[in-house]
Amino acid sequence: MLDSIEVGVVSGSVLAAAATVLFFFGPRQRTRARSEVGGAQEVDLMVDGGYRPDRIVVRAGVPVKLNILRTDRSACSEQIVLGDLGVSRTLPTGRVVTIDLPALTPGAYDFTCGMSMLRGRLIAEV
Repeated sequence: MLDSIEVGVVSGSVLAAAATVLFFFGPRQRTRARSEVGGAQEVDLMVDGGYRPDRIVVRAGVPVKLNILRTDRSACSEQIVLGDLGVSRTLPTGRVVTIDLPALTPGAYDFTCGMSMLRGRLIAEV
């Protein structure tokens, strides 16, 4: 029979495990490019303990203007890497960095921090 302390420890462990699963495998934020300005789709991305949103949907075949604002001061968030597109940029805290991407072919393009701990995905759809 478990005493009250053991029940508390087991319950806390189960809750911590559930929270971890939800954090890594739960629903993701997803957004579409908000507008087309000068022939390019514009998307705003915030870096604050992760990428918000972490799923971005754009139209394939139309250039993309990615506006990134980093508010997080951790070293992990200092850089964004779009490996499949050969893009890597340093993100100063508190300043918007704009990355102009070419018209993309349909598919998914992952982006990460320089340490590959923060992750997101840019999805180009027809």
